[in-house]
Amino acid sequence: MNQAFFARPNGKTTSSLVRNFSIEVLPADVAKHADFQDHLPLGTKVYIAYTSGSTTEIVDAAEKLNAQGMTAVPHIPARRFASHDELRNFLGALTSRAAVSQVLLIGGDTARPAGPYAASIDVLETGMLEGHGIRAVGLAGHPEGHPSVRRDELRRALIDKCEYASQAGIEVSITTQFLFDTAKLFSWHADFVEKTMPDIAVDVGLPGMAKMTTLLRFAKECGVGTSLGMLSKNFGRAFKLATAFSPEDALAELAEGINEVGASPFRSVHFYPFGSFARTTEWLRSLQSIDATAEQPGIAQAS
Repeated sequence: MNQAFFARPNGKTTSSLVRNFSIEVLPADVAKHADFQDHLPLGTKVYIAYTSGSTTEIVDAAEKLNAQGMTAVPHIPARRFASHDELRNFLGALTSRAAVSQVLLIGGDTARPAGPYAASIDVLETGMLEGHGIRAVGLAGHPEGHPSVRRDELRRALIDKCEYASQAGIEVSITTQFLFDTAKLFSWHADFVEKTMPDIAVDVGLPGMAKMTTLLRFAKECGVGTSLGMLSKNFGRAFKLATAFSPEDALAELAEGINEVGASPFRSVHFYPFGSFARTTEWLRSLQSIDATAEQPGIAQAS
């Protein structure tokens, strides 16, 4: 568990929540930006989405990120691989050329599997991940449910994957879908995670500084439309959503919830920029600057 994410005696602040954030990018984002140290702290986990382009682009992105001092975490969408060989070759390139040791394993929301993997546990059970030297695997968490999978099925599948990964000697964690309703997050964690796998690390997914039109589309696809509707009922937030979203309100609610329970059940925060990588990282740097200032004796009191 990341000690920096526990509540302090004087309470958790929104700036302190993003000390060890992770962020998602597209291969095109990696190609666009020359030096990621201009945008992110060294060691930041950067998750690389699996796009419809060549897997070579993903390997190139992972290699560049790791070379620049980031920690590349490519997505492995089970249903997108047409054969065992395709997956084997992809993992081989990621580990041998790009020095990848962590991945995010997801189902890959396609109507039909392209090959032999109908679900992410099918990939786990091949033994290819640990066979290629993958030491840590992130799994998807769905506090608000999934548009096409029942809640009990989601929960049973997550437990099965965690048990298999543990037996295989793989470090496992959960990264949640992006969300707006932190009440559902705390309820999901208390009612499910704490009762079935209390020691697992959970990273909370939040949207970045995305355009509202983009956010609405992804919210419907990912099954978080309910909380988005709830969010829009609040006039202040609805006004913000008319142009671009800011995760500040969700972060404030997260901090409030953590302060109420006294210690954070979560490891970190994971951001989904949805095309707003530069804006999101600029905002994150400003928050981290505030937190760094507050940590220096005398400065916070003087400000």
